[in-house]
Amino acid sequence: MRLFGIKSVKTLVNTHMEYNEIKQRLVKCPDLPGLEDASQAYLLWRGEEQLLEAGEVVYAEGTKLDNTFCLLLSGMMLVEKGGTKIGEISEGHIFGEMAYFSPLHERTATVRVGSPESSVLKIQLTLDELRSANFSLLKRYLGLQAWDRFVRTSQSCS
Repeated sequence: MRLFGIKSVKTLVNTHMEYNEIKQRLVKCPDLPGLEDASQAYLLWRGEEQLLEAGEVVYAEGTKLDNTFCLLLSGMMLVEKGGTKIGEISEGHIFGEMAYFSPLHERTATVRVGSPESSVLKIQLTLDELRSANFSLLKRYLGLQAWDRFVRTSQSCS
């Protein structure tokens, strides 16, 4: 089954995380400090937990924004630009947010699973939702995160 550009998605039946555990990981995410309860609840409601295998591509460089970003619940992701590894994403961090802020709303890098398996919370959020007053704080946090990643990526490529 193809969903959100992922080669295969498995529904976690016996290995899924408990709701409270996922909520705690979102609350403790260093990329989203101080996110208000209403925004956290909305993101959890709009999220889908997915189990991915080694090598699976979550986002491919140059593809259009599909109105999603992810919180890495377990495992590790590799970040590639032009087929060259430029970084890694560790548990507890978000990724995929940069496409919301790029001029063409495209993925700026490929993100693939770099561990035997990974679990992500894939969150569906449209550009209009992100622009709404209800998500002004989330937009600010995601924008700062995207800018920080852009700067780090630019420095590593120079």
